[in-house]
Amino acid sequence: MKIFSWTVTNEQRNRSLEQVLRTEYGLSRRQLVRLKKQPGSVLIDGQPARVRTSLFPGSHVRIIMAEHLEPVPPEPIPLEIIYEDHDLIIIIKPAGLVSHPTKGYTGGTLANALSYYWQQKGEARPARLVTRLDKDTSGLVLAAKTAWSHHRLAQTDIRKEYLAFTRGIPAPPQGQITAPIGRDPDNPKRRGIDPGGRAALTKYRTLKVGDNLALVRLEPVTGRTHQLRIHMAHIGCPLLDDYLYGTEEGLVGRTALHAYKLEFAHPQTNRVVHVVAPIPEDFRKLTNLFRPESKPTST
Repeated sequence: MKIFSWTVTNEQRNRSLEQVLRTEYGLSRRQLVRLKKQPGSVLIDGQPARVRTSLFPGSHVRIIMAEHLEPVPPEPIPLEIIYEDHDLIIIIKPAGLVSHPTKGYTGGTLANALSYYWQQKGEARPARLVTRLDKDTSGLVLAAKTAWSHHRLAQTDIRKEYLAFTRGIPAPPQGQITAPIGRDPDNPKRRGIDPGGRAALTKYRTLKVGDNLALVRLEPVTGRTHQLRIHMAHIGCPLLDDYLYGTEEGLVGRTALHAYKLEFAHPQTNRVVHVVAPIPEDFRKLTNLFRPESKPTST
């Protein structure tokens, strides 16, 4: 549930409540339609009102946005929470955990873990994941706690950065990849470089090198399925242990990709939220494969 409460200002005089909710509070058309269908969700000076009501300075407005989705079944799965406030939560997802239930994974997911966490707090919320990670990928996942914050975050530019180990050293050591991505007609689980596919852009920087091995920082400017894995394989540097686009060598035991940084504007305050995740243990174990003189570039 999300509640807005304020006293009408002179600047809002004679504007409709609907206009103010759209322009100043960021409600979507769909959310406004739901408010119209929920008795008692719109109050002006304590009395039920319509969203098309004209506002007058000094009046008190209270909007109650009830949740409209059912939570997934709660399951007692441990969560590593790195940040939480009234509007959002950021979790460090371990490798091996699916983000959300699918046909192949009906339970045991991050969404089920979130439902259990909120149930223990006496809250009934659906798992509104703003960012998602593949099962094998570890790192930061951003989730919204209300429909309103989910809508706002979906409209926000979220900068994501990943760390990855590659088999092969990128040349040049820093650059960008712009190859378009489409579905593989022979394998529904795969995507690939496709001249007729959707535009995709990845920025990369090599941080350390070893014997035909590199630690790279990746920034997906677009968000295509498997984009980072496909783009790095495209330049001859597939991710270590990537069973779809590379070779399973057993050095990491899963696709060597870790979502380590998120940066975005907070939906309520507009201040910049900057979160960095620690390096997972399976990544740390590979440090002995790098040359001692190999130093990371500035991050």
